[in-house]
Amino acid sequence: MNAFDMISEPILFMQELREYSSRVHQSAELILSLADALLAEDYAKTHTLHEQMSGTWHEVNQSKLSLYSQIKGMHFHVVGGDAFSQYMACQDRVADSLQGLANLLALRRTPIPSELRDDFRALVAAVVDVSRRTMSLAEAAFSEAETACADTQAQSVLDAIRGTVEDKGQARECEMEFTRRLYSLEKQLDPVALMFLDKCSALLHEVADNAEHAGDYLRLMIR
Repeated sequence: MNAFDMISEPILFMQELREYSSRVHQSAELILSLADALLAEDYAKTHTLHEQMSGTWHEVNQSKLSLYSQIKGMHFHVVGGDAFSQYMACQDRVADSLQGLANLLALRRTPIPSELRDDFRALVAAVVDVSRRTMSLAEAAFSEAETACADTQAQSVLDAIRGTVEDKGQARECEMEFTRRLYSLEKQLDPVALMFLDKCSALLHEVADNAEHAGDYLRLMIR
């Protein structure tokens, strides 16, 4: 038995949960495009992408309210029974951090110094990879629940779990390299630019960290 077995209408619930997860990940993909627009100093595009991000964030919140209205009536008596709400809490923090980063990138037109551009792009891409892998894990977990743990689905879950750990490690390495480069240029940077980039790094760290934790709770939902 897994946590999905305790739901009265598991297929409908999983469809909604999958849609919620997909919307959170859409925000991550948009943040990569927004970062590219910022690096190109295409501020019209950053404005457009920021509006898309805000719309997606609103959809995430609407989905969350619908799912919580179902979860609050559930009383689980199995290990991992609270995994749904914990998973959604992590995904909610991912969405909020992404929206905060989008606000920062779009509303403050701070050019990225040439010495940091490659490292900044690599960090954003690595964090988005963590989100992608978490989404892959979610898809594998939902499919596993729907197909009564067929061997192929079970293997997909295991592969996605390993990939999530690897991608988080890569994101951590990129974060450390970006931070090292950032502070090696501390004396050359405007203090406001330094604070801006440090805040961007902190928000990206939050995204990767909470995406990984969301994956941990996904594991509790399945056999």
